[in-house]
Amino acid sequence: MKKQTLNTIAKKFFAGSILATVLFLTAQNKIYANDNTNKGVVTGKISTNNATIKYEGVNKEYLLFSVKFDNINNDFFTLSIVDEFGEVLYRTASKSTKFSHTYALPKDTDVNKLTFDIKSNKADFHQSFDVNINTSYVENVVVSKK
Repeated sequence: MKKQTLNTIAKKFFAGSILATVLFLTAQNKIYANDNTNKGVVTGKISTNNATIKYEGVNKEYLLFSVKFDNINNDFFTLSIVDEFGEVLYRTASKSTKFSHTYALPKDTDVNKLTFDIKSNKADFHQSFDVNINTSYVENVVVSKK
């Protein structure tokens, strides 16, 4: 039981480290995707037109999420990525008027739900994603007689 708990903590620490590294390395990448089907929970003055958080897909090692936020009031805000247990996987603060980043979460993490929170003094925006990773392997064997 104790070993399993330590393994879980180690995996989350590793995932957080990888996520922070990828975020640092991709800080300059811009995503200009426009998704008007955003169903985030909005309170205050941040509207769904100002914030777009979108699942971009998966590559060999990472789940990719793009975050685009038009900070029209030029307010100081924080962006947090939180798992289902309330543990913060990543947090950044900014005053950018056009905030756009792509975040990569390692596929081998033990996360079932991700919540992206954008908070300022005047408003909050929350978008949650259920994460369910299924990996299957296909083995094709061909035997022929000569």
